Amino acid sequence: MKILVTGSAKGLGRALVERLAAPGRDMVIHYRSSKGPAEEAAAAVDALGAKAHLVAADLYSAVGAATIADFVRAELGGLDVLVNNVGGFIVKHLDDLTSEEWEAQIASTVSATYHMTKAVIDLLRVSGRGRIVNLSDSGADKLAARPRTLPYYVGKTGVLIVTRTMAVTEAPYGVTVNAIMPGVLDNSDPLPSATKIPAGRHGSLDDVGAAVEFLVSEEAAYVTGSFIQVGGGWNL
Repeated sequence: MKILVTGSAKGLGRALVERLAAPGRDMVIHYRSSKGPAEEAAAAVDALGAKAHLVAADLYSAVGAATIADFVRAELGGLDVLVNNVGGFIVKHLDDLTSEEWEAQIASTVSATYHMTKAVIDLLRVSGRGRIVNLSDSGADKLAARPRTLPYYVGKTGVLIVTRTMAVTEAPYGVTVNAIMPGVLDNSDPLPSATKIPAGRHGSLDDVGAAVEFLVSEEAAYVTGSFIQVGGGWNL
């Protein structure tokens, strides 16, 4: 199996690439500037019996997505799974938000998801078991006022729309497209209190990893267009 996880040098992305690594699998680790952490992630993947492939690119543009796609074609010759994990987060009141910050948030969320998927969709279509998993947010399906996180939620809500649209367009090719909606994870900085989370605890990287692992499995071959909440009841 050939798997690409964007933004996988550290944090959730690294946890996902390690979760999916297994003997015989090719794992593409993408990073923008975190070369050291990416190399550490590659070593961890290799230790799990998989084959790590490193690629650097700025996914804030379609050019970066094309760079990654060209690398995948040259190194792997195909692709079975795409996990769109890359994405920035900023907390800033709308009154103080710059146009550059707005555009960067949109570029790193919905635009990165769209461009990366479009760049490799031909490979996934011929895979025979193509899987696309997009990372959104547990509150992205709520159309609410977001004065301090507006561009982030515009982007993450857009990811859900892209997910459902491509689930329809890609179903005839046997490609499934789903979204994971994480809640407050225990690696968040700052880490808010868990008192408002119905489950009574923060989510773990493994909680998200388990959901992603299911969606890329054979058991999920008929699951497409789904939004899976992994938030312990947060934002419900």
